[in-house]
Amino acid sequence: MAGVKSFEVENPIKTSLKGFALANPSITLVPEDKILFRQTDKKKVGLISGGGSGHEPSHAGFIGTGMLSAAVCGDIFASPSTKQILNAIELLNDNSAGILLLVKNYTGDVLHFGLSAERARALGIDCQVVVVGDDVAVGREKGGMVGRRALAGIVLVHKITGAFAELYSEKYGLEGTATAARIVNDSLVTIGASLDHCKVPGRPFETELNDHQMELGMGIHNEPGVNVLDPIPSTEELIEKHMLPKLLDSSDKDRAFVPFNKDDDVVLLVNNLGSISNFIMTSIAAITTDLLKEKYNIVPKKTIVGTVMTAFNGNGFSLTLLNASKCSKELHNKFTEIENVIDLVNTPTDAPGWPIGEFNSKAAPNVNHKILSNETKVKAVGKYDFDTVSKWMKAGAEQIVKSEPHITHLDTQVGDGDCGYTLVAGANAIVENLDKLSKDSLSEAVAQISNVIEDSMGGTSGGLYSILISGFSHGLIQNIQKNDEPVTSATVAKSFEIALETLFKYTKARKGSSTLIDALEPFVKEFATSNDFHKAVQAADKGAKSTGTFSAKFGRASYVGDSSNVEDPGAVGFVEFLKGIENSM
Repeated sequence: MAGVKSFEVENPIKTSLKGFALANPSITLVPEDKILFRQTDKKKVGLISGGGSGHEPSHAGFIGTGMLSAAVCGDIFASPSTKQILNAIELLNDNSAGILLLVKNYTGDVLHFGLSAERARALGIDCQVVVVGDDVAVGREKGGMVGRRALAGIVLVHKITGAFAELYSEKYGLEGTATAARIVNDSLVTIGASLDHCKVPGRPFETELNDHQMELGMGIHNEPGVNVLDPIPSTEELIEKHMLPKLLDSSDKDRAFVPFNKDDDVVLLVNNLGSISNFIMTSIAAITTDLLKEKYNIVPKKTIVGTVMTAFNGNGFSLTLLNASKCSKELHNKFTEIENVIDLVNTPTDAPGWPIGEFNSKAAPNVNHKILSNETKVKAVGKYDFDTVSKWMKAGAEQIVKSEPHITHLDTQVGDGDCGYTLVAGANAIVENLDKLSKDSLSEAVAQISNVIEDSMGGTSGGLYSILISGFSHGLIQNIQKNDEPVTSATVAKSFEIALETLFKYTKARKGSSTLIDALEPFVKEFATSNDFHKAVQAADKGAKSTGTFSAKFGRASYVGDSSNVEDPGAVGFVEFLKGIENSM
């Protein structure tokens, strides 16, 4: 099987980032936060991207003039934390005219980058988020409200938006730069295919494929494709019969995300998922070009072949098409100077990972260590009874610990079996850090809990709860006028509503999706109406139980078979925490 043998190193992320910075002296590494950044221009918008490690050269390889300003790296296939991202924003803020976050459409990335933008704006930093998705393998029916996954197409978003920021952001600002990025994303389609899964450093190689099978619609995180092809077709047949139709068939309403006509200018990106030889990669580019002309009467105006978005040593490739005619027209309607988006693709860059870029050695910027702070920075308002709140937190955590086996059992049926452990980790961390919380300001204490949750829970759950609790802190700040004004149940109710609104910015899950929201939203609405905690817990409990009557639309449970007879473990865990508090009242 491919990928069984591989070189292993100790501390792979640490050493990889260190080596990258050594090889690219105009880029500075902040090891403690896994941030890489370059010298920026105060008159121009700064671009930050990032995500889990394992996709190199994305994203650090695309730091350079005319592309990204900084990249933030998470653990293997895991989003960086809000703290890391916010520190990157603050590092660039003094030397940029606003910050644009270009984020891959994966739940953890959307939550953590979104929460970072919220916190940055609370600090007075002009910051926006553009979520990028270009995959067509997971169609509208399966992808639902989650939308398209991000694959290699995001690199074209980096390149074109980076050129726009370099040339035009002084005139059009952050809002214009964000608009340009969205226009590019809406003109992209990508599909991947792989002979097998990749080998993740430090983990045993695992695969469910035999020697006669491959996967179509492969992602970049070792997740399965949408189809197993058995037997393995020839490369020509794979591209002609399985890949190009999903990119270009306008009759396939499930996957026809971008229209293409025979007269349209098109950019073709052929991306190596990690272990395909250069010899075969250029062959794939030639085969694809011939088939585009023969079957669709499309002749790419520009072809890019290279390794830009990998999954370690993934034994596969992806094809990306940018409808340059559509994109150019929409850009020109907004920004009259732009005639053809291909000019932005061709704009020189010194980003080391760009396969057709130019490199000019420049001095690396210095690190302002005063900016790199772990302190919680929010307005201090809301006088509260610390001892009472501490008692509630301890009781809620104790109930979570008791309920962990049941929550874990549910998650083994519809998820990856770690929900119970994750919730216990977060609850225990709150209890362990109670003495470190602000005893005079509830807004500060809640913001501190948000940080504790993110650091201790990680993953999607940590991001969800962290952004919810951070929104609650912002709600308190908006609803309390005087620093020493005591917190009331009415204030809490209004702040919960703001917290829910904040969370809804970064997840499309709603009531009826079989997620945490099915318990959270009824709790918030009932408490806002009645100011009665007991009634609100009952509403949450009813909502959690309802998740055992319909299939999940979000999260890992949405990718399994019928989950309609299993209650959502996240919703159940939330209710158990509330019941613990309720029992202590």
